Amino acid sequence: MIPGKWVPPSESLYAQTCHRSWSLTGATVAYCPPHLQGDPGKPLVSSNTCEDAPSFGCTCGLYARYEPIRQTVRLPYVIGSVLAWGRVIHHEERSFFRAEKALPIAFVHPRDGGGAFPRQSEEKLLRIAEKLGAEMVEGPEELRAYTEMEASKW
Repeated sequence: MIPGKWVPPSESLYAQTCHRSWSLTGATVAYCPPHLQGDPGKPLVSSNTCEDAPSFGCTCGLYARYEPIRQTVRLPYVIGSVLAWGRVIHHEERSFFRAEKALPIAFVHPRDGGGAFPRQSEEKLLRIAEKLGAEMVEGPEELRAYTEMEASKW
């Protein structure tokens, strides 16, 4: 999330996904946001969140794929790998899982800039990787090899 005072997105070190920020000081811990239901002409109703994220019957958790993406993408999108642990719900038939905790360990160095601020987006990614102590690799195959090497240490 962007802090209370205005900081241009290109200058912010916050790694964002949807409405949740990834931690830049350690593992990110999943949480279940309030569920809002709305009917036309009626006020929004907030329902209870899960006791523990991720949980069955809910969509909460930190999402990751089992297999790395094999193609490169343009900024502002990034490809990387995470170590995930804690409560994990597997969706093998759909090739992903949801985890309680995750820590980015590597990112693929972007090839081409996209979006409104390509140079700033790349600089931001490099600063985030440095802050996390994550490795920058040159392509999807190198990402796979690095991830397998890191995972073998655990």
